[in-house]
This record gives sequence, structure tokens and C-alpha cells, in this order.
Amino acid sequence: MQISEKSFGDLRGFADLHLHTKFSDGELSVEDLIRLAKKKGLRCISITDHDNLDSFQAAIEPAREANLEIIPGIEISSVWQGRDIHILGYFCDPTNLALNLELENFMRQRITRAKAIIKKLNALGIDIRYEKVASYCKGKVIGRPHIAMTLVDEEYISSFAEAFTKYLGEGCAAFVEKKGLNPQQTIRLIENSGGIAVLAHPYKSGIDEAFIEDLVDWGIQGIETYSPAQKGNVGRRFREIAQRFNLVGTGGSDFHSMHGLSLPNCMKMPYSVVAELKERREKSRAEWF
Repeated sequence: MQISEKSFGDLRGFADLHLHTKFSDGELSVEDLIRLAKKKGLRCISITDHDNLDSFQAAIEPAREANLEIIPGIEISSVWQGRDIHILGYFCDPTNLALNLELENFMRQRITRAKAIIKKLNALGIDIRYEKVASYCKGKVIGRPHIAMTLVDEEYISSFAEAFTKYLGEGCAAFVEKKGLNPQQTIRLIENSGGIAVLAHPYKSGIDEAFIEDLVDWGIQGIETYSPAQKGNVGRRFREIAQRFNLVGTGGSDFHSMHGLSLPNCMKMPYSVVAELKERREKSRAEWF
């Protein structure tokens, strides 16, 4: 799809539409992330913390001061046949009641799951407590990364990655299956809050083309093609899939930590992608009325 400057103005610059902060499992505060994004030469960002939109309100004023465009974003963990399928939502209304009620439910489910994992770890002789794990969670969304941080801090393992390969990953001794909405329900939730649904890092999630076709039938409007996990021939294949199904090819760094390999703007995604998303949003709104 070609987006003209006549329709959306100046399309120059770069965007990163997949970033995380302390409101979920990221290392930086919203303010520090915005400063870093500006330093890295970005024109537009979306903070896509897991299962919450709390970062958007906190980012409005710092982003304005930095002359950085910011759009509401979220990464929702849906569940399909026992697997996590992450769906990104852009332009969701942060005040939407149905969305917020579901996010509150997600938060309770996450707490229940974390406690179940800790119970399994205790049975394995690993003496950690929920209160310690919760101290690493700066927002409302607790998850396995906070348990991994505790395991490292208590010196039960030597690295964050080891926590997942030894205890927390699928099939490991302390793994607990996640409960939640399926992808179709998640896409509908995003749509009903005024948002655009995009499939996150399909290669990392092990998603094949047949399932992408199902997602298209359910209303997905974009797929991440700019992703650190999808370079070279892999990235080319997902760009071809996006074109075949008329999906917006979005993406970003999936930034979590300064210690990670992927910093904001590492993918150099053009701002024209943001314009494509805005065009999809306008089209969706027109179809509602």
C-alpha cells in the first residue's frame, strides 16, 4: 500500500512501535524511555507494555516536551492451544470500560499464575516468596520475568535466560500454563476499543502461514515484519505474507532493557508505517458509521 504525503503530510523519519517500560517487564521508566527514543532519532513511538495501557497517560507530557509523537499501544497475551499468541493493539481508547475490565481480569490471572509457579519452585526446594517477586514489579502486571529476576538475585541460577530454560519455560518443572482470551476474542476486544490489532513477532512465536490466514479471517490488520528476530530471509518471508494478505507490516525493537541486544530504532522502520496504521484506523471508523 502506498501512502502519499498529500494524505498524511511529511512521512520522513523513523518509528518504533514495540517498546516496554517498568509498567510491565521493561527496565526503564516512561520518562527514561522517551529520552532514549529521542536520542536514538525516533519521530514516533508506541509503548506496548503487556496487558496494560498505564504508560500512555504517563507518557503524554514527557513526549510533548520531547517533540515525540506517541500513540497508545498494548501487547495482549492471548492463548491458543496452550501457546502464547501476542497481539498488539494500537490506538485503543485507554478509557474504554470493557477493555479495562478485561485488563483487570488479566492482572488477577497473572497474580494467580505467579503464585502457582512459586509454589512449584518451593516444592523443588527453591525458597522464594511472592512478596519478593512482587517487589520487582513496578506496575500492576506481574509475570515470569519478575520470578526470573528473583531467582537470579537469590542466586539459584546464574542468568535470566537460565530461569526459563531450567524452570519457567514450557515443559519445565515450574511451568504453569497461562489462561486468557483466545486470539479471536483479543482482536475483537481491541477493535471494540477503537484499536487496530497487529500480530507480534510471528517468527518468535512459531506462527505459520495457515494460522496467519485464520487471524486475517478474525480481523487482524497488521503483522510485525520489522523485528530483531526476523532478519534476512525470515523478514523477507513475512513481508511477502503481509503483502499477500493485505496487512500493514509494522514492528519495532521489542525493547526491554539496556542490557539487551535490541535498542529503540534498531530496525529503522519508516514513519510511513504509522501513516498506514492511521489510514486503517480511519477506514475502520468509517465502517462503524
